[in-house]
Amino acid sequence: MKKTLFRYSCFALTLILSLSSIANEGLNTDLAILKINKEVKTLNNEILSLKDEIEILRENQRLNSEKITELLQMIELNRSSNSNAAQTSSINQNTKPAKLFSDGKNAFVLGNYEKSIELFLEYLNSSPSASSKTDTMLWLGRAYFYSESFLESKNAYLEYQSMGENHPKFPDSLYELSRVLLELSENDDAKILLNKMINDHPNHLLTSKASALLQSL
Repeated sequence: MKKTLFRYSCFALTLILSLSSIANEGLNTDLAILKINKEVKTLNNEILSLKDEIEILRENQRLNSEKITELLQMIELNRSSNSNAAQTSSINQNTKPAKLFSDGKNAFVLGNYEKSIELFLEYLNSSPSASSKTDTMLWLGRAYFYSESFLESKNAYLEYQSMGENHPKFPDSLYELSRVLLELSENDDAKILLNKMINDHPNHLLTSKASALLQSL
């Protein structure tokens, strides 16, 4: 391929020089044109061959891409199977509750919201401490939201907020729950939460987003 491209470049340069010589020295134009036509025909054949090579390379690239995708899917399937088997075994064999919560957050971060919900609910069934339950309800509300289970998300956030306003993430929950309510078309209640967020926590990082969201309603 590189050889053909190099040859094409050289031919272009030769063509320019030949035409210049014909013009300047009065060489036999018929012979020169025949020679150029021969070169053009040769190069055209090489270009066609080059196109075939490019097409073959593209097809090989496509096949390799498909193989890589299949391999990644197999790895993910095996990892998921092993994880599910290990998790089922560990839950049945007195898994430490704290690990359930940690694994739930990890699943959430990886975008596996259904799995995170399963782990958070399992953790809540292990009778965690009051503070741990509060943390879990917040994360459960988030997981339900991103899995588009908006009613369940609303209930989880409300239960979290009922545990008191002293939790450090309580302001976050005002903004997050307002988004849930908007998904449920409960716009008036969403506005109340956004105003509370803006008035009670003016310096919070999410307050600017709350203001923008409120103005859009």
